[in-house]
Amino acid sequence: MIAGALALVFLATLTVISCNSIGDFGKIDEGRIVYSIEYPKDKEQSSLVTLLPETMELKFKEDNTVININGFFAIFSLIYISDHNTHTNYSLLRVMNQKKMYKADTMEIPFGYEKMHNIQIKHTDDTLTICGYKCKKALAYCPEASDKPYELYYTNEIGIRNPNTNNPFRQLDGVLLGFQVRLSNISMNMKAIEIHEEKIDDSVFKIPDDYEIVSREQLEEFIDSFTKSDDIPTI
Repeated sequence: MIAGALALVFLATLTVISCNSIGDFGKIDEGRIVYSIEYPKDKEQSSLVTLLPETMELKFKEDNTVININGFFAIFSLIYISDHNTHTNYSLLRVMNQKKMYKADTMEIPFGYEKMHNIQIKHTDDTLTICGYKCKKALAYCPEASDKPYELYYTNEIGIRNPNTNNPFRQLDGVLLGFQVRLSNISMNMKAIEIHEEKIDDSVFKIPDDYEIVSREQLEEFIDSFTKSDDIPTI
């Protein structure tokens, strides 16, 4: 009886340590990852960070990915879709009933990361286990975005080819499970809290037809009016 109880405690502890990861920790090529989002205290940060999302979700299948960041009481959503077959990134921003989409080649700097270009990556020997996956540590130097290096933790145990075409760290050959970025003037710390190996419906990668196609500059102006203001933009 005691041995059985101890075994249950041990299994429960493993579940917490693996942060709800599903599977045998092998290389999965279809599923989803949920990240927590923290916003460092920064005098330059907009007061809106208190209303911004606390989680981000990445879904992947056949090397295609879609990232969803939803928040602001469902008023705000930012979606990144990367189509591996056409080498195209789609950035979709919705604020209330306004929907804007920017289409770009995957070799371009992803939308929102304009300040994070000319990044220098320094690899280290440090490792960290996140959700049961062994991650390598790297440091990203980007003086225009931060006077401190960004800490990156990435794994080669998840099978996504070119997994970082929709973030500034395309030089890395693994999936990021812990990282720091500055996205459209908002600093964020991301860390995986759930990794699920599961079937993903093809429909999640479909490009919606009810978004207005705009230029990068137009989308920048639109999101800047949101992130730099203490009020919801007038719709």
